[in-house]
Amino acid sequence: MSTVLEEGICRDSHYSIRYFSAGCQSWTDREKAFTLADMSMAYLFFILFGLLIVSWGIGAWYIAALQKKIAKLYGGVELAGDDMHAEVVRRLGRIETQLEELEPRLARTEAIADMSVQKIGFVRFNPFHDTGGDNSFILTLLDAENTGVMVSSLFAREGVRIYGKAIERGRSRHQLSEEEKKVLEETMQK
Repeated sequence: MSTVLEEGICRDSHYSIRYFSAGCQSWTDREKAFTLADMSMAYLFFILFGLLIVSWGIGAWYIAALQKKIAKLYGGVELAGDDMHAEVVRRLGRIETQLEELEPRLARTEAIADMSVQKIGFVRFNPFHDTGGDNSFILTLLDAENTGVMVSSLFAREGVRIYGKAIERGRSRHQLSEEEKKVLEETMQK
């Protein structure tokens, strides 16, 4: 048994719609076909409208968060357009001025830092085996170029002797003991 599709036009005072029905003989069958098509369009409309509302809400939230970040960047003041551009240029000019003021100070500070003590070496030892304890020590203070001073203290029964030796670029004009050479090498490796 085959069904024949009938084409019909439903005319109403407000609209006209073309429909296809499979053997619809009564107006109620045609009305049902019209209602199903109308309902699926309504569902589609509400789904699209819902997506539009959700995307609008997400966009509004994103814009509000962005405005909050911009306001924080500009110290809590909300700016727009040319005012924002002028503020950026003004701040950039102020930063450049501060940078120009800081460059000479930085050069002086770096020069002082190169001459200051940056490497420290220290060791306690016993130079004489007949005395007890490691009461003697060597202290080495060097700058970035391995220039500085070495202080040696030797403890003996007769008393304490303290020696100071200048170090220039990792070398001393005075003869160094084995302990002093070892401490100097360790300090220069730091």
